[in-house]
Formats: sequence, C-alpha cells, structure tokens
Amino acid sequence: MKRILALLVVTSLAFVSCEGDQGPPGEDGLDGAIGTTYDFFVDFNESNGYSHTLLFADKGIEVFESDGVLVYRSSEYYEDPEGEIDIWKPLSQRVYFTNGDILEYDFEHTFGEVNIFLGGNIEDFGTLSDEYTQNQLFRIIVAPSDFINNANVNLNDYNSVVKELQSYKLNRQ
Repeated sequence: MKRILALLVVTSLAFVSCEGDQGPPGEDGLDGAIGTTYDFFVDFNESNGYSHTLLFADKGIEVFESDGVLVYRSSEYYEDPEGEIDIWKPLSQRVYFTNGDILEYDFEHTFGEVNIFLGGNIEDFGTLSDEYTQNQLFRIIVAPSDFINNANVNLNDYNSVVKELQSYKLNRQ
C-alpha cells in the first residue's frame, strides 16, 4: 500500500513539473475598449413602433455577455464658454404632464443589441410634441459587470460613472 501511495505521489509530481509547448498568447483584458461609449439620435414614430434598436456589431462595439449596458438621455444642456454641455440622465426616465399622462423612456439589452422605447400611460404617442419624440440624444456606456456592480459607483450620475470608469481603467493597467 505504501508503494502504491509513493508511486502516486511521484507520478503526480512528474505531471506537475512537466512543461509543454507554450500556447498562443491570450488577451490581457486591456486590448478591448473598457467603458465604450456611443452617442446617437433617435426619432420615435409610428413606423418604428416608437422604439429604436441599435445592433452593437453594426457600430463596431464589442459587448460580452457579462458586460453591463447603461443608457443615458440628454434633454437639457447648459451653456459654457466653449459651447453647449449636455446633461445626461439615466434611463428609465419619466416625463409627467399636467393632464396626468406619463411618458417613459426605457430600454432593454442583450450582448448583441440595445432597444430604446417609449412607454407610459399615453394612449397615442403620435399626439406628443416633437420635443419628446424627434431628435432624441442617447448615450450608451458598455462596461464590465464588476465595474457596474461596484457599490461605490453611482450609476445615476453620469459624471460619476465617467470619473470612476477612468479610475477603473487605470487600476487595470
């Protein structure tokens, strides 16, 4: 029995200390873009069902199944000596009208696409002013899920996300 045990130990050590041909180099996790952002305008209308689907591959955006996708909308800006600066607010976003109607901008995503759509209690989105349906500016941020799930990141504050994402990138290098 001792001989069998000794033989197993020696055989195990032989396999552990073996070296073979080196495999192909793997990715270091920094070659891809960490925190990819993409801005685009959407016109919501009856012909597109008051929704817009963006295919990541069509825009050259690589999204892994484990990545998180954040979507922000800019409906306001403030003047700066160098020009207008957009104010970004996360989706979902609600607009409350004085008549009790509620318009909601919302989204859903997979690792292949993001779909932004209108919702709420409005019976006919066609009655909305162009201010709410035409030329709507959105920004998508794709980031690793460990960044998105970090309790220190305030996902509702676009500027905080960008600042923390820069720090995240530096710490990964």
